[in-house]
Amino acid sequence: MRSACIALVLFVGIGLTSCGSDSRGRGEGAASRQAGRDAYRASQAAKRDAKEAERELRNAGKEFREGWLEAKHEDATRHRK
Repeated sequence: MRSACIALVLFVGIGLTSCGSDSRGRGEGAASRQAGRDAYRASQAAKRDAKEAERELRNAGKEFREGWLEAKHEDATRHRK
């Protein structure tokens, strides 16, 4: 969810930056470089968030599987009695 918000902000920022690029001057290059820097930083933040989400999902999957196996084991012991 966070990465989707970051991507949306990134695209809106790039869109707004490109809309103001009618002036042909020295400042255009600096603004483009700054937009590139901002886009890079946003992509790195999205990458970090994606890795964190991956870790959280992996841990949740492990916990789910452990619970499943425990319930399976408990069910098997109940049927034996």
